[in-house]
Amino acid sequence: MVGCKTKKGLLPKDKSNQHGKLVKDSISVMIPYLANLEQIRARVQHTLETGVQIDLSTEECKKYLRRHVNSKIKIAVLYIDIIGSTNMNQVLPASKLALMLQVFSQEMTMVSNAYGGYVLKYVGDAVITLFPADYDPHQTCENAINCAKSMLAILKECINPPLKAMSLPEINVNISIDVGEVLVVLYGKSIKSHIDIIGLCISIAAKMLSQAPGKNQIIIGQSAYSLVRKYKAPEENFAFKALAVDISQWPYKDLETGEAYSLYTV
Repeated sequence: MVGCKTKKGLLPKDKSNQHGKLVKDSISVMIPYLANLEQIRARVQHTLETGVQIDLSTEECKKYLRRHVNSKIKIAVLYIDIIGSTNMNQVLPASKLALMLQVFSQEMTMVSNAYGGYVLKYVGDAVITLFPADYDPHQTCENAINCAKSMLAILKECINPPLKAMSLPEINVNISIDVGEVLVVLYGKSIKSHIDIIGLCISIAAKMLSQAPGKNQIIIGQSAYSLVRKYKAPEENFAFKALAVDISQWPYKDLETGEAYSLYTV
């Protein structure tokens, strides 16, 4: 995956290999990425003044998926969804809401790319990113979690202040992450036909958002939690805690134990 081109220049190239494992110094890419907050603020301001700065395309994700048609792959999936967008749609001028969605999608795309992710879909007020996990599922989950943390930091530090200065509402979100196998399906004869993924982990990740106890929360599923927790030393601080869910509203089960599929949040 190449760096994202903007009118201000290039974001540093993603150093992930084709299996999704970040190499060397980019394993801790959250630190250098957030070290460029001034650059991100400048790009956000420029976007709000002149329009979106990059091509918000899912073509790179499609290229990756086309290499795995009719087979199963392991991925981490990340959903980031804007809270209250329905109300925004009712009270904001169309041009203002469109601009907010564009700057949001642009910055969430760029941070996803920086962590080795591919944007799978833009769905109205949500961005869905996948992270290839066949090679190193543990590191991929760490990357997805760090990506989510960076997303929240960028919203707080770089996007919401200029929105507030323009008398526009702040953007609040919730983020869900899980890991598992998905089937890559090509819908048609041509290699350029619609391509998509289906699987339990992507379905559960979408539903997890409704269980968020508040705003600007990161929720991870049991599979992702177990994978990351397994590699943490006992003395390491692991911020995710079990989330109490209403069983009547959460029908998903652990396939091995038959118990409710657990969720965790910061």
